[in-house]
This record gives sequence, structure tokens and C-alpha cells, in this order.
Amino acid sequence: MNVSPDFSPPLRIMTPYFIVASLSYVGAMILLFFLDIGASWRSLQTVAWVHLYMIGFVMMSIIAAMAQLGPVIVEARHRFVSFFYLIWVFILAGLLLLLLGFYIQSRLLPFGGMLVLLGMVLFAVDFNATLQRRRRHTSVTRSMKAANVFLLLGLLCGLVLAFVYNGASLELEAWYWAHVFALLGGFVVMLIMSISTVLVPMFGSSKRVSDNTFERSFQSMAGGVGLMMAGSLLAWEALRQIALMLMMFSVAWYGYELFVMLLSRMRVEHDIWARCMYVAALSLALSWLFVALCFLGVPELLRPGLWLFFVGFMGFMILGNLYKIIPFLVWFERYAPLVEEQRVPMLHELVHQRMATAQFLFSCSGLVTTTLALLVMNPLLFQMGAALLTVGAFFMLFQVVRLLRS
Repeated sequence: MNVSPDFSPPLRIMTPYFIVASLSYVGAMILLFFLDIGASWRSLQTVAWVHLYMIGFVMMSIIAAMAQLGPVIVEARHRFVSFFYLIWVFILAGLLLLLLGFYIQSRLLPFGGMLVLLGMVLFAVDFNATLQRRRRHTSVTRSMKAANVFLLLGLLCGLVLAFVYNGASLELEAWYWAHVFALLGGFVVMLIMSISTVLVPMFGSSKRVSDNTFERSFQSMAGGVGLMMAGSLLAWEALRQIALMLMMFSVAWYGYELFVMLLSRMRVEHDIWARCMYVAALSLALSWLFVALCFLGVPELLRPGLWLFFVGFMGFMILGNLYKIIPFLVWFERYAPLVEEQRVPMLHELVHQRMATAQFLFSCSGLVTTTLALLVMNPLLFQMGAALLTVGAFFMLFQVVRLLRS
């Protein structure tokens, strides 16, 4: 993997992304202490938490990963690599304004939305320009291109919502669901699916799924998100039900692919990356089951199901891969030139193993405790789980800072 400025951004450009993502993860876990576990999904406190977690942690981590892995996957150089000096600045400034808008003054929401949109537009412009230079045409590259389209559509819907919160006479419900599904399903989930089909075989020495196999997950998710947006904006319930079935199929098929990749590992090593992948895969399976049971008449399972999807699947998938991506970038830039001159550390030696184990145990225990709390709707138990997740988040922050300074 070439991480020169001509190919992928060097470590000094990407360091702010990893720091902001880690700080946002810590902040999101701390905010759990102030959440009402019985509150509506559209309450401002809940919406603020979701934006901090999704924009600050999930999206920032995805952008950092795509900046390095995207050119390798498409076998083409970045078209506008200098954009990455600005993207994180716009997104962070916009996120802070959004949080202030949700908690203090709603008039700030359009300004925050515009800044986030500007940062994401720079990312989308660079990535689409990079994709145009690609040498390989696969379902993974097509899913990345579709994800960028849904990203821009979702952000535009979010900008409309910001004006609705400030009194614009538009239907809140329709734009709300279009915004949620475009960004969550169309951008985040689709990119996680496509990236993991590359990272899991790369880091786990496992068999990669075929292009045709992944095509089923990609096409059904893209179709489902498109139909959901249309069904929401047109208030057509039948279309929304079809869209939900397509997305549920996509997640189920991807989950099958993920389990196949993890079970086909040629060199089974239960390191921190593998343990995070196990938790992510199990969380995905339980999340799908809970959401499916919710549609069959058990609505109280929706909240813990979505929680497992957000914090269990997305969270551990990202945390686990950060343990591989950051050490590789650090080693490649700082130690690779010294290979023939002096002894250099191995990749796994850059990770503080005791700190990684502590982070995993606290985070995993917190995930289990908070999920149980949501199942029985016990606020005190949820606070205990939030405390465990917060401690795990601080361990992850210390690990990231230590790796970037090593």
C-alpha cells in the first residue's frame, strides 16, 4: 500500500481524523449518562447523541479508512488529496454547531448542516474523481460510488430538516426518514459492507467473498434505500414495507458473508482485531433477529436491536479495524525506511496489548449491560453500562494517541 501524498494521504494529514473520531467516541459514551432510555428517537437529546456518534465517530473513521484504502481498492491515485486538509475541519465545525443547535439554539442547525455538507461534498468530489480513474470495475467500487450519491442526498435531506426545525412548513416525518435511511443505510452501512469485504480477508487471512456474492448485498441495500426515500417522501407505506424487506435481506446476506469470511481464516489468531470482529458479527446477528421480531409483533425489541447495530456492530467493527489500520500507517511511514538499517518493531508490537485487552473487556461488558438495560428498561443498569463503555472509550483514546506518537 502506497501512502505517499501522490497516492494516499500521509499520516500527518490523517492524524486529526483519528483523534476527532476517538474524542467523539469518548464524548458519545459520556453523553449516555444524560440520555433518557425511554425517550423518543426524535427527542433533541437523542438526535444530538446520534449525530455525535455517527458524524464524529463513525463517519470520521470511515473517511479516514477510505482515504487510505480507497485508492488501493480502485487502483487509482487520489485526484484532490489536498482536500483532506480541509474536510475534517468543516465536518468538526459543523458537528459542534449542530450540537449547539440541538441543545441551545435551533437557529444554528442550518449553519452546522451547511458546514458538514461542505466537508462531505469535498470528500465526495475527490472520491468520485478518483473512481473515474479506476482500473478495476467491481461491485465494491460500484457500491462506493452509490454510497457517495446517498451521502449527498442524505445530507441535503438533513439540511431541509434543519430548516423544518426552524419553522419551515414541510412535513417533518417524511424528510426525517429519508435523511436517516439515506445516510445510515445508503452511506454508512453500504461502505462498512464494502470495506469489510476487503479488510476482513486482508487482516484475518481469510477467503474473500466473490464479486457476485457481494453484489446481492449491495444491490438489495441500494434498492431498499432508494425505495425507502421515495416511499417516505411520497407517503407510500407499501413502498416503505418493500424497502424494509430489501434492506433486511441485504443485512442478512452480508451477515452470512461476514461469518463465512471469519470462519475461513487460514491463520486463526484471537488477537484484539479478531475479538472485535466476533463481537461485531454476533451483534449484527442479534440486532437483525431483534428487529425482525419487532416487525412480527414484539416492538419492545426495536430499541435494543438498533442499539446493538449502532454500538455493537458498527462500533466494534470500526474499533477493531483501527487496531490494524493505525499501526500499519505508523509502521509504514516511520519504521519501513529503517528496515535495513536497524531493528524495527513488528506491527503487533506497536499496540499496547494490556490496554487493548482492558478496552475490549470494558467495552464488551458495557455493551452487554446496556443491552440488558434496554431489554428490561432499567435506567440504573443502563448507567452502569454507560460507565463501562466510557472507561473502554478512554482506553481506546489513549491507545490511539499512543500509536500516533510512537
